[in-house]
Amino acid sequence: MPLPQVPRIDRLLLAELVLPSWHPRAADGRGLVLGYVIHHPDGPVVVDTGVGRGSALIEELYRPTTSDLVSRLAEVGVDERDVAAVVCSHLHFDHCGQAATLFAPVHVQAAEREAATAPGYTVPEWVALPESRWRAAQGDVELAEGVRILATPGHTPGHQSVVVAGGDEVVVLAGQCTYTAAEFAAGTVAAEDAHDPSWHESALESVRRLRALRPTRVLFAHDEDELTEDVMRPGQPPPAERRPARPPA
Repeated sequence: MPLPQVPRIDRLLLAELVLPSWHPRAADGRGLVLGYVIHHPDGPVVVDTGVGRGSALIEELYRPTTSDLVSRLAEVGVDERDVAAVVCSHLHFDHCGQAATLFAPVHVQAAEREAATAPGYTVPEWVALPESRWRAAQGDVELAEGVRILATPGHTPGHQSVVVAGGDEVVVLAGQCTYTAAEFAAGTVAAEDAHDPSWHESALESVRRLRALRPTRVLFAHDEDELTEDVMRPGQPPPAERRPARPPA
């Protein structure tokens, strides 16, 4: 059931990464890591928790400049003790790293928890939460009035997105369903962004599913650019063709 209006949604800059030469987006030089907080009437909902600290491997590979999640929340008026729910779009290191700094239940797909047990998938210490905090979904779930979690596999086996509906608006927090807003607007997913080649069609289907909602606004985990209703209308070119491209510095 939709809310009378979409609650305020704040973007949180949680980290900047130096992308290594082998990374699919290495040409960008640096990569942003963005989280969000939905100011829901039942309590704030945090979507993705950024990069943690203390992993020598991540420091060596990505040289992250990490922002403290609790401090970022305070900047937008949220006390970490008041957070009602945490949603991790997936459990790669840059989306789950500071979940332990919060107290609320953490919502993931069951398939994602299973995938995260594979060696090298994530930083194990950053997902070593008390079992009582995990909420593992099997597909779509309603998180709160007007807020749904949708299973959108492709980038990972258990990737999920968040849809917030209120009044005439539908806001999609797409996570890393696509890496850029331009790709989402075009309905494409770079093959290298799929979990492996066998997941590419699932990734494309997930984008089609989210686009079919006719969102009025779409937000992303690694791109500051947002999509709005006018860009999503049929026949509109993707953002990269509407303005000069700029790196996510």
